[in-house]
Amino acid sequence: MSSVAGTQGGFGQASYSTTKAGLLGLMRSAALEGARHGITSNAIVPGVIATEAFNTGPPSMRERMVLRTAMREPGRPEDVAHAICFLASPEAGYITGVALPVAGGIDLFTF
Repeated sequence: MSSVAGTQGGFGQASYSTTKAGLLGLMRSAALEGARHGITSNAIVPGVIATEAFNTGPPSMRERMVLRTAMREPGRPEDVAHAICFLASPEAGYITGVALPVAGGIDLFTF
C-alpha cells in the first residue's frame, strides 16, 4: 500500500511521502527479482478514501481534498479492497511492477 503522497508529495508530509515513495521503489525491485520465479509485485496507490481517519479531519480540509479529484468525491474503502482482490487474483497473474492508482483522478492534472 502506497499513497498519492508517494507520487505527488504532500505539504507538511515529508516523512509520510518519503516512505510511500520508498514503497514504490521496493515494489518495483521486488517485481524485477520475483518475475523469473512467477512472483508478482504491485502497489495500490490510494487517493482520498472516505475512511475513519479522513472523516476526523476538518470539513474544509476534506472538501479541499475532494475538489482536487476529477471525480469530485472520496473513494470508498471497498474501491481499494476490489483493487487488492484483483491484483491478488489469477486474472492479474501477468501484471507486475504496477503502481495502481485508486484515486478518483487526483493524480491527473485538474482544475
